[in-house]
Amino acid sequence: MAKLEGIIYSAFSGYVVLRGYAPIRELADISKKPDSYQRNADNQHKIDIVKYLSEIKSYFPEITLACRVKDYEGLIKSIGDDKDVSAEDSIYVKGLRVLSERLPIGRDRARHAYLELKKPAEEDKLVRVDGNHRLEPFSSDIEWWHQLVTNRDAIKDETDESKIKGWLDHQARLEKAKIAEKIVPFTVIMSDANDANSADNFEARIFHDINFKALPLREEASLKIISELQTFDDYEKMGEEYPLTMDLIKEVKNGMFNSIPWLKAESQAENSYFRTACLRIVQLLLSQKKETDKSLNETQDKSKELDSQIVNLKKEIDKFEKEFEKKKSDIEKLEIENSNFKEMSQYKSALREYEDIKINLNMSKNDYEMQIQELYHLKYKADSLTRYIDNCDNKNAILSSLTTLTSVYKELGEHNYGNISYLCALVYYSLLDIEKLNSFIEWSKQNGINKITEPDDLSKDASRNLIKMFDQIHQAKKNEIFISMQFGDSQSELIFEKIVRAIELFNSKHKDINLRATPIRIDRSVESNVFSIPDRIRDAIRSCGLIIADLSSANINVYHEIGYAMGIAESHNMIPNIVLLYKENTDHNKENKDVDKFVGFNLRNLSQLRFKEYDQLVEGLVKRLEKHYGV
Repeated sequence: MAKLEGIIYSAFSGYVVLRGYAPIRELADISKKPDSYQRNADNQHKIDIVKYLSEIKSYFPEITLACRVKDYEGLIKSIGDDKDVSAEDSIYVKGLRVLSERLPIGRDRARHAYLELKKPAEEDKLVRVDGNHRLEPFSSDIEWWHQLVTNRDAIKDETDESKIKGWLDHQARLEKAKIAEKIVPFTVIMSDANDANSADNFEARIFHDINFKALPLREEASLKIISELQTFDDYEKMGEEYPLTMDLIKEVKNGMFNSIPWLKAESQAENSYFRTACLRIVQLLLSQKKETDKSLNETQDKSKELDSQIVNLKKEIDKFEKEFEKKKSDIEKLEIENSNFKEMSQYKSALREYEDIKINLNMSKNDYEMQIQELYHLKYKADSLTRYIDNCDNKNAILSSLTTLTSVYKELGEHNYGNISYLCALVYYSLLDIEKLNSFIEWSKQNGINKITEPDDLSKDASRNLIKMFDQIHQAKKNEIFISMQFGDSQSELIFEKIVRAIELFNSKHKDINLRATPIRIDRSVESNVFSIPDRIRDAIRSCGLIIADLSSANINVYHEIGYAMGIAESHNMIPNIVLLYKENTDHNKENKDVDKFVGFNLRNLSQLRFKEYDQLVEGLVKRLEKHYGV
């Protein structure tokens, strides 16, 4: 049974209110969330509430509940114009008991009262008008509280799941009990139960008046109080982001980043945003740390798996090379010992086996090169993620990042510097990956993101949403495959058709994953004297995830585009993602040049797919795509 004790009075044009103090557990047990205007608290917010309550030494905001009265009209008439809520009036409210003394004498009349609720049914529970998030942890099942049991040494060697759960349940109940009995202020407002819609509207209006009628206190003013007046002696208790935020504020306050508009150190809080910007930066960096840590583990697992595949592939290459040399020796021996060797079935059979081994050897070498490239990219990604995890909560690393960004803001200019969320995203990408930072800046300029300069200091999630949007677009770009080839002649058009077919087969085969490879073809005239690459093609090469270049036509523009892609990769100390195609019986090799001479010796180290039949092209390209995307 819950007994809410306090004083009851009628005020504010007839509102009947009971105000008092009660254990937070009791308030949670006898109340429910209205779905019409309240939303669920996210997990982290609930954890923060529990932490705050466990360490509370100051004021806890009042929780406002509504008690729906079946004869609300009778209650109001019984109270009358004198606003005196008496013992006689309590008959209209189930469980209400009003005592006789009046408090205070000579002013608006208030009386000592209490409201008893004995295990109320769902429909009889009080309605949470304001403070639902503060109560939600105490309405959560005991398994939710498991995450707050941090010391698990007692079960570290236990394997029995039922025993582990039993122990966690017990510890969680102890943890909950310590906090659930904290005494907090409450208000219960009487509302009309006869019309659910009317009651919802009445309570929602109160919720709105509590939360939105007042002029919002800018976080900048609050942070100024916290940072300058030393209101709190332990920033940790305010949340994990506050110690680092306060350190940043001290550094930024001296004006070293005044060239970044949102970090300009103004003395008056109403004119400044730098404290809020520091908080938003830290909030974003710490929130992204958890996701980054997960991504790092996945990347490291892929690297280990790929390492093992590369070792096996190297063994396979060694085996083919030995077989190749042996078969080559057998053929040479037959040629020396037999003048009519060309007519011998044994010789013809040896030649076929020799060609098969050669094909398998070349395929294995190409696979090996592709996997080495993929491993390099995975290690590059792992290094970037590790660097971010090490630096995202490091004050000096963040200050260094901001120093780097001063030149970015100088280039952006006075009127196109974006908002606070934009600044946060820039800091995030500068700590994560410079290449991605540059892509983000370029994308933001193309789409006018940097032209949005209105203050967004009240928004806490905007920077995460901006990053999420860009990452999705960036990934989509990485799924684009730039096709570099000659266009117009029948052989090239047929090769392009088969490339598209291979990509379609790949997408169909792997439609269960969130990946859709897309071929990008930009036609251009074939002019041997053109030594520049159009902007559209340069942009496509820079942003795509893979280039497929067909060398079967010896087209000079294709070589230019390959060279440009290789230059970009080299500038980032990376291996280019390029698959070269060559039709061994191409229409364009009339002189029957050696393949390496026709293709070009400096391209021998890039992954090549050589084919005679178009089925070989389609099948081989699907395998190359699977290796490139790691599926």
